Amino acid sequence: MGSDELQWCGQPRDADTMIYPNISRRLGGVGALLVLGVILMRGWPVVAAPEQRGAPPTGSTSAFVTQVVDGDTIRVRIGTTNETVRLIGIDTPEVVDPRKPVQCYGREASARTKALLDQQTVYLQADNTQGDRDRYGRLLRYVWSANGVDTNLLLISDGYAFEYTYALPYRAQSAYKAAQTSARNAQRGLWSPSTCAGVVAATKTRTATKSPTPTRTTTTTPVGPVSAASAPCRIGQIKGNRTSMIYHLPSGAYYAKTKLNVQCFDAERAAVIAGYRRSAR
Repeated sequence: MGSDELQWCGQPRDADTMIYPNISRRLGGVGALLVLGVILMRGWPVVAAPEQRGAPPTGSTSAFVTQVVDGDTIRVRIGTTNETVRLIGIDTPEVVDPRKPVQCYGREASARTKALLDQQTVYLQADNTQGDRDRYGRLLRYVWSANGVDTNLLLISDGYAFEYTYALPYRAQSAYKAAQTSARNAQRGLWSPSTCAGVVAATKTRTATKSPTPTRTTTTTPVGPVSAASAPCRIGQIKGNRTSMIYHLPSGAYYAKTKLNVQCFDAERAAVIAGYRRSAR
């Protein structure tokens, strides 16, 4: 046996190892303590949390988005039925009416809704405070993405839509109003001074209430009998006021008075598709 080796259980060992036979095990414990100390001083390593995917609300209906009409209106297929859906609680700038200029941030709002929903499976949720359909026959719904995101709320939060209460408060009104306040304070989207500065709603009001221009006349040439009340449309046709974008039924209070800048329709559905809304009287 050499002078620099000693016999330990029949195997040559280093002298220090022989003196401290448990050193490897002890170092293992010390190493763990050192690692723990580093963690306590510096914190655990940052690891990205897995994406949290929500679930569609209970009682919602699955649908497939076939077309995005504009920022607040979509067309969907529910089973074998095609429907038009108006998103509850929001209003976006106009973009599809051929007789009116595209409103500020209208294209951006439409593009955002299209990016979020077009050709996607969504979940439609009704609100019993609002009725099932609006006066144009469109379904009134909250639209949830497949991963549980309230698209209506998201459009307001990101500054693509205004909060909109039609008549009665809707279930999510307080949350939507808070989202609008946040977007306005942060000057996001249509609230930015470099875009609309939040004045699109005022523009809509001025457009809807301005007086008719007498020099503009209808481009519709009626074919068939015309009465004093129905002029310039045929008897029984619906009159659409191109200035206010309101249509009047023959039984309406303002039907006979509507004579200038008129578009004639054979059915209410045609007027709605053209972008008109029904007169309240």
